[in-house]
Order: sequence, then C-alpha cells, then structure tokens
Amino acid sequence: MRFARLIFCALLSSLSCPAFAATACYSPKQVQAEQLLRLHSEMMVIAVTCRQASDGRSLSRAYTGFTRKNVQLIKSAEDTLVAYYKKQKGDPVDRLDKLRTKLANEYGQKVAEVSAPAFCAQNRDRVYAWAVAPTSDINKRVIKMGLTERTYDKPCKKNMVLAKRKKRK
Repeated sequence: MRFARLIFCALLSSLSCPAFAATACYSPKQVQAEQLLRLHSEMMVIAVTCRQASDGRSLSRAYTGFTRKNVQLIKSAEDTLVAYYKKQKGDPVDRLDKLRTKLANEYGQKVAEVSAPAFCAQNRDRVYAWAVAPTSDINKRVIKMGLTERTYDKPCKKNMVLAKRKKRK
C-alpha cells in the first residue's frame, strides 16, 4: 500500500508540470529579448535611485527618452517573450510582468549591497550613455550581455552554439 501511494504521488507530481517544461529553453533571439529588458530595467532602477546624472541632468528624462526612442525594440523584445511564454503553462503577459519585476528587483539588490551613494557614483551616467546610443550599439550590448549575463530560462545549447558560430564568421 505504501509503495502504491509513492507511485501515485510521483505520478501526480509529474502531471502538475507540463511535459515541455523540462525541454523549454531560449533561442538566441529570446536570450537577446530578455537581455534588452534587463538593460531597460537596469536603467529604470538607476534613474529611480540616483535621480540625477553627475552633471545634474534628470535621469528620469533620459530613461523616458531611451524608452521612447527604442519603443519598437522594447516592444519587439516583449512580443518575443510573450510568444515564448504562450507555449508554456500560465498567462504569458503575467509571466512577462513577473520577469520584468525579477529583473528590476535583481538589479535593485545591487543598490542594497553597496549603498545608494556608492551605487550612483558607479552607475548614474550609464543612463545618459544608453539614452543617446544608436540602436546598433544597444544591439551589440544586448548580444554581449547574452553571453555574460544569466537568463531566467536557460538558453538552448544547440541554438547558442549556432549563434556563436555565426558571430565568429
């Protein structure tokens, strides 16, 4: 009887997780989408925490300018991740919102680790740098982040190997 309960519990727990969850992974495009949202979230945390660049300019204005200038790029990243989440269990928009919250909280933790003044001294001018950067520089940064920053869903190894080979050519 005890063995039967164990098997029943194991079977029940396996049913609560979709079969594809174990094989779900990010394509290179999805990795880049998450990293762009990471960059956007980092800029927001810096703008809210520091408020002013080292020369006194408003960081919220720079962040808003970046967002407006790159709205299509950001929307495309969000659409890419929503499409990915649609293939999984749960509300895809809710999953995107949760990802955005995680990214902001993760970066916000860096403020807590070093103190706001130290954090701002190191990071405040990055918001203006990215606000005026051409889209090509943003795309290059996002690709580099995809190779160095972790993602919340793991990249597909096969796709990442292909992406690295294409980059070398």
